[in-house]
Amino acid sequence: MQINSIKVWLIIVINLIMISSLSFTALVSYNDAMHELDEIYDAQLARNARLVSTMLTAMPEFSTDTPLIITVPEFTDTGENLTSAQERRQTGHKYERKIAFQVWQADRLIMASENVSQFPEPQTEQGYHELVEQGVHWISFSLLQQPDLWVFTAQREDVRQEMSEHIALAQIRPILVMILPLSVLIYLVVKLILYPLNRLQQSVAEKHAEKLTEITLKQPVELQPIQHAINQLIARVKHYIQQEKHFVADAAHELRTPLSILQLHAQNLQNAATPEQITEAASAIVDGSKRMTHLVHQLLTLSRLERIQDIHRATTPLITLVQDALSQMRLPLLEKVSWHIDIKPELVISGDTILLQSALRNLFDNASKYSEHNASVAISANIALANILAITVKNPCSVAPDLQNMGNRFFRHQSHQHIDGSGLGLSIVKRIMELHGGSIAFDTSHQSEVSIMLRLPITLCS
Repeated sequence: MQINSIKVWLIIVINLIMISSLSFTALVSYNDAMHELDEIYDAQLARNARLVSTMLTAMPEFSTDTPLIITVPEFTDTGENLTSAQERRQTGHKYERKIAFQVWQADRLIMASENVSQFPEPQTEQGYHELVEQGVHWISFSLLQQPDLWVFTAQREDVRQEMSEHIALAQIRPILVMILPLSVLIYLVVKLILYPLNRLQQSVAEKHAEKLTEITLKQPVELQPIQHAINQLIARVKHYIQQEKHFVADAAHELRTPLSILQLHAQNLQNAATPEQITEAASAIVDGSKRMTHLVHQLLTLSRLERIQDIHRATTPLITLVQDALSQMRLPLLEKVSWHIDIKPELVISGDTILLQSALRNLFDNASKYSEHNASVAISANIALANILAITVKNPCSVAPDLQNMGNRFFRHQSHQHIDGSGLGLSIVKRIMELHGGSIAFDTSHQSEVSIMLRLPITLCS
């Protein structure tokens, strides 16, 4: 049995609470019963003293010359073998010899019970007293009826102690008898209550990467949030697995062609007979390796972006981001076109600086690649709606773009196949916008011009 178990701890704690509660109840009941018994026995002592005193007062002819001894029958103590009904059939009770009384007038004993020899030395002070005689504990009551008439009654403490033991056993016995059945019942109840949790555990354990389906068990209110969270986790894992499959498929598909080209040029280099052929084959290999390196970099960037759920946000002026993104471009692309920037200095943007720079750099790379030499690329920004910043990049294009497929992975227009690229740039921009709560839109309303607009939440500098 595992100690670090909810079921085990529930059983242990509930059993401890049960036993503690029953024990406390038994203790309280025992103390209450003892208090009531003491009051009853004390009342008996006082009543017997007053009864004897009244009897003597009503008998003026009573002679005090010799003491009157009241016979007390003696019965064998049979323990608890006899029932109360059987004991009542006898002519007396075994406890009679544990109760005694005596009456004194002045210094003479005038009346006493037969067992007066066991009676402790009387206390000539009215009220209750606790006395010890020959190792026996007595509870006595003294009553002064006349100036010189004392009535003493007493009862042995062991009578009360015996009754106490009976009461204690009566309280403890049900506890001892019921502990095992109650423990078994508690175990069954806990097992029944935790059954939905066991079903949930089994359902989760049965999940495989090949078959990640939602858990649809009917659960108690307390387990519904847990099941919902597990279903959300399953959905995310399923999404990640699907992304991995897409990534592997895309990588395998896209790397196949450049690897084949590299292999072809390597064979040409191996078979080259002239220095010109060697130079041409080596140059082709270098260009192909650069293109493949760029493709791998883009694939890894997109895969990393798809795994990101939360981003680190910082507030940065938009003009700074644009200038940093332009400075990161390759020099041939930067110098190919002229850049016109129309961005107000007070515009700032909140987001991950590195990711936003990557998105802008991809946009600027595309604008330069698909533009003619010495063309003009316009970069502008304005507040389109409340707290929404629109960043627009416009560049001339000789071929009307396919708006329905722009932004899809590896999509490249047929007329642009000769331009370096992998078709992943806009996919990367689109994912970065999603992470920032923004969006990307394409427009070709102006002839021979394409506009790409990024919409992002912003704040204004005070």
